[in-house]
Amino acid sequence: MSGSISDDDGFKGLELRQLSRRVDNHTLVDQLSLTVAAGEILAVLGPSGCGKSSTLRLIAGLDPVSSGDIRLGGRSITALPPAERQVAMVFQSYALFPHLSVERNLSLGLELRGVDKAEIKRELDQVLTLMQLEGLRQRKPAELSGGQRQRVALARALIRRPALFLLDEPMSNLDAQLRDNLRAELRTLLRSTGVPVVYVTHDQHEAMGLADRIAVLREGRLQQLGSAETLYRDPANRFVARFLGSPSINLIERGATQLGLRPELLELADAGSAVPAGWEALEGQLSHSEWLGDRVITHVQCPGQATLKVLSREAPASETLQVRWRKSQALHFDARSGERLPGSSDPHTV
Repeated sequence: MSGSISDDDGFKGLELRQLSRRVDNHTLVDQLSLTVAAGEILAVLGPSGCGKSSTLRLIAGLDPVSSGDIRLGGRSITALPPAERQVAMVFQSYALFPHLSVERNLSLGLELRGVDKAEIKRELDQVLTLMQLEGLRQRKPAELSGGQRQRVALARALIRRPALFLLDEPMSNLDAQLRDNLRAELRTLLRSTGVPVVYVTHDQHEAMGLADRIAVLREGRLQQLGSAETLYRDPANRFVARFLGSPSINLIERGATQLGLRPELLELADAGSAVPAGWEALEGQLSHSEWLGDRVITHVQCPGQATLKVLSREAPASETLQVRWRKSQALHFDARSGERLPGSSDPHTV
């Protein structure tokens, strides 16, 4: 572990070099290496216990690093205490001052740094408008709902002018409509700051809608790093393929191989229909359909297989169905390791 601040190496963003965190015999983060450029939003995505929040705590300095290095703006910050890292954090807990108003919770840090009063007012007005908190300036945290308190915590991070933003499920306490409304505006605002952003979430829609790139973690290890489109269309393994996509990918076992079929690439036909050349098919019984407004998810139970999900515009009229797909549109995974097999191309382009 690096114990001193080195000379500037020219990279102005965040860099993790072989970062690990071990507690007793349990590895929380395992040799994680990645970079986040200035002005880039990186989402760290994965299920509970995958190491995403542990990674955030290491970057923030809240937990000690077992090995590896954390660099910000070209310098190592691995040995620095949290207060000296120039990091703004928003975690699931709000951590607001209970005796201060919303306005004072936001402005206190700027006042302590000697920011001009006119500038403080301008930034307050901007962030309060963005977070829909204009009418709550004088309220204290106890007078706010959970969602309002989360918005105040997020606003406080935005107004601090940090060198790095760390956000851990910052919209988890907001209702669905407010999350949808805020997502695009928050992306624009975060990118406009020109500093790197690490955004931890288990919500794939949030990650895909906000981030420039996504890092998928499993058991502390990086599974794949890339754009949302790359991870969805060209997953490195079965875990990534299953984690991204709604409805989730269909998996069909074929001995040592497992076929991955995206629901939108499947088609329905009447049972007994001729299968076109270059296609494969399974037949089964209609289990149920989910009407989503402009789309329908049809669940078909095929003998010897898990229920297949088909995403289409209309619900089927028959109870006995054929589910078919182009052979070229199937992803292939090793049934044991889950790794993507060579020669399995992006099914959306063939």
